[in-house]
Amino acid sequence: MINNFDFNIPVKVLFGAGKLNELGDNVKQLGSRCLIVTTGNFFVESGLVERIQNILKQSEIQSFVYTDVSPNPLDDQVDNAAAVVKKENCDFVIGLGGGSSIDAAKGVAMAAGHDCPVWNFAMGTHDAAIEPTEKTLPIVAITTTSGTGSHVTPYSVITNKATKQKPGIGSEHIFAKVAVVDPELMVTLPKEITACTGFDVLAHALEAYTCNIANEMTDLYAKEAIKLVGKYLITAVEDGNNLEARTAMAMADTYAGYAIAGSLVTLCHAIAHAVGGVSETVHGQTLAALTPHTVAFSMNESPDKFKTVGLLLTGKSETERDSFELSDTLAALNSIIKATGLAIPLSDQGVTESDLIEIAKGTTEYMAGIAEADVKAANYDDVLQILKKAF
Repeated sequence: MINNFDFNIPVKVLFGAGKLNELGDNVKQLGSRCLIVTTGNFFVESGLVERIQNILKQSEIQSFVYTDVSPNPLDDQVDNAAAVVKKENCDFVIGLGGGSSIDAAKGVAMAAGHDCPVWNFAMGTHDAAIEPTEKTLPIVAITTTSGTGSHVTPYSVITNKATKQKPGIGSEHIFAKVAVVDPELMVTLPKEITACTGFDVLAHALEAYTCNIANEMTDLYAKEAIKLVGKYLITAVEDGNNLEARTAMAMADTYAGYAIAGSLVTLCHAIAHAVGGVSETVHGQTLAALTPHTVAFSMNESPDKFKTVGLLLTGKSETERDSFELSDTLAALNSIIKATGLAIPLSDQGVTESDLIEIAKGTTEYMAGIAEADVKAANYDDVLQILKKAF
C-alpha cells in the first residue's frame, strides 16, 4: 500500500560538467548585487572566486566576497556576513563550497532579510526562536563537494560557540533558488574531504530511507544514492581525478539531499550534531564513528530496509536477499569506513570522555526532534551507550 505524503523540492538544479558557466543567466533575475560566502581563502587563491565574479559580471551582477566561515559555521560569523549584505545592499546570497558555506549562506539570507541575529531562528534551543519567512533573501548554492545535500535541502546547520549547540534550522524559505552541481569543481578535492563528505551522503541516504516518516518518493532517491555510494565512493577517494566517480557522487549527494528534504535524518545525525557542537569535530568522521552503532541499535526494528541498505551497498540483487543477514549490512558499512580511512573513534577526533554526558544531553534535548524520527526510540542512557561504543 502506498501512503499519502507531501514532496516539494523547488530548486533549479544545473547539473553536470561545465554547468558553472551558466550561472549568470540563471541568477540575474534575483538581482544585481550579491554576496559570495565561502570558507577561508582557498577559492580566492585558486581563482574560482574571480571566475565566478567574471561570470556574474557578464550578466551585470556586482559581487562581494565573505570568507570568514568555519567548517562548522558560527552564528557570529553569519551575523557579520549579514552586516556586509546590508552595507552593500545585496539582493541575494551565494554559498560557494561544501555544506558549511551553503549553510552559512542560508543563515546570512535569513539574518539579513529579517534584520536580526541568525540564532533567533535556532529552533529547539531557546523559547524565543522564530521561523523564517518570505523576507529571507534568495539563495544560490554552488557546491564543490559531495556532500551535505544542502544545495537542495530546506536545512541549515549553525553552531553557537557560547552554548555549544549545533542545531538544524529547517524552512521552505531557505531552499536555494538555483543550485550548481558541476563535478569539474570537485576533482581537486583532497582525499580526506572526499571521504568525509562522501560518508555524509551515505548517512543521509541511509537515515532518510530508514526514517519513520520515509515515503515512496524519498525511498527511491535514498536507494539510488546508496547504490551510487557503494559503487563509486572508494574510487572517488582513491582517484579524485576520476570524473565518472565524481559525477556519480555528485548525483548521489543530490539524490540524498532530495531524500532528507522529503523525509528526515535520524538518531545518528542527532548525536553527530550534538558531538559537533560540543567538540567541533569533522562531521563526516563523526558520522562514520557513530553509524555502525546506531544501525546496530535500530536495525531490528526495520530489518527489511536495513537489509536492503546492505544489498545496495554491496551491489547484490534481490535474489540474494534470503542469504543476506543484517550483520552483512554492518560488515558492508564497516568495510567502506575502513577503505575510506574513516575508522577513527571519537576519542581520536577530539572528543573527551567528560564530553559524553553533555553530548547525550544535547541529543535528547535540542536534537530530540531528529532523534525521534528514528524507527527505534532512544533515551539518554541509550545515547550514552552508543557514544561509549563509538568512543
